[in-house]
Amino acid sequence: MIRKTIILGGGTFEPVRNHLSLAAPAFGQTAKHLKVLLHDAELVLTKMADSNSKLITNKNVENYIDTLLEDQNVGTIILNVAFCDYKALPMDGIENDWHGERLRTDNGNITLELTPTEKVIKKIRLKRPDIFLVGFKTTTNKTSEEQFLIGLKMMKSVKCNLVLANDTVTRNNMILTAEETIYGETTDRNDVLAELAEMIEMRSNLTYNPSNFIDSESYSISDMPDNFQTVIQYLIENVGFIENNSNGFTPGHFCWKNSDSSFFSSQRKANHNLVFTEGMSLVEVNEDKFTVKGRRKASVGARSQWLILSENPEYDCIIHTHNPLKEGSLINTVPQKPYQCGSLECGFNSLGGLVYDDDYDVKSVYLDKHGANILFKSSTNPSIIIDYINKNIELGVKVK
Repeated sequence: MIRKTIILGGGTFEPVRNHLSLAAPAFGQTAKHLKVLLHDAELVLTKMADSNSKLITNKNVENYIDTLLEDQNVGTIILNVAFCDYKALPMDGIENDWHGERLRTDNGNITLELTPTEKVIKKIRLKRPDIFLVGFKTTTNKTSEEQFLIGLKMMKSVKCNLVLANDTVTRNNMILTAEETIYGETTDRNDVLAELAEMIEMRSNLTYNPSNFIDSESYSISDMPDNFQTVIQYLIENVGFIENNSNGFTPGHFCWKNSDSSFFSSQRKANHNLVFTEGMSLVEVNEDKFTVKGRRKASVGARSQWLILSENPEYDCIIHTHNPLKEGSLINTVPQKPYQCGSLECGFNSLGGLVYDDDYDVKSVYLDKHGANILFKSSTNPSIIIDYINKNIELGVKVK
């Protein structure tokens, strides 16, 4: 079933007194443009962009979003509203209100004390993790790298699937993905919106299967095969896992299959460089039902890991880092753009791209602008796997 896509745009007001308010100026042009590109989407504008709208304040928009979250037919929310980031605290004991006592200019200067407003976008995927959420982040006169890091921090903090970051001074635009990479970097607004619409259509109806999580003690990697440990330790020591998303977590994942119905996975929302002290999670598989045991959920790529291991039973280890390929690497590359990491479709994309290297007895695939999946045996001498990594992967650099 194709679920509804809702585009919200325009700016909001926050009242101070009668005839005075704070405003986040935005007139809905981006939202209107996206509506043209996404024909079946519903467009909802604030009063700043549509005089007939009843959405004026942050709270009005939040209340409307609450109704969307109750509608199970809503599958995608493109939240292009410019919310007021601040509201004024009461002055002289008088609450802020559209009809509050009007301030008089003949009394001279006034001082407003502003306090941050709640981030409405944060609640969306906390309540409805099934919703595909597109957010927007504006910067002013930042470098491309600064823009990326600011947008990435926002993306991870509110769990967006895609973020369009734009700088109002440099006019630079970029699309950020959950894989922590960039598409469509350009100063041409029309071009980046066309690419954003394309990626929304490709990614918004992918398949995710939830797991049952049991909070328990994590499992020590020290109890797993020595060769597997050696490879992970090498990746840690040589900066295979890089944290620059401002949340303390590292992208990538790794696993070891310990039986025909279970495997140990790296953990979600974890710094993989600490795995030797923080441990891994056990994933037990019963047909298509996953039960995860540990202090954290298994990495978002756990289902892809199991899919690949199940189709390649002679192998029991997978590593996946977000490092670029070295020049001249012969690892097969497949596109990542249509697939979000963690979706079933991403797993099949990885599986279909695996190529065997008989010199190293490994299978591997490189997901473009994402990273390599390398499948190996725990019985293989780790120096062979490390040599394969060094031949093909640029450790110490994060792919973008």
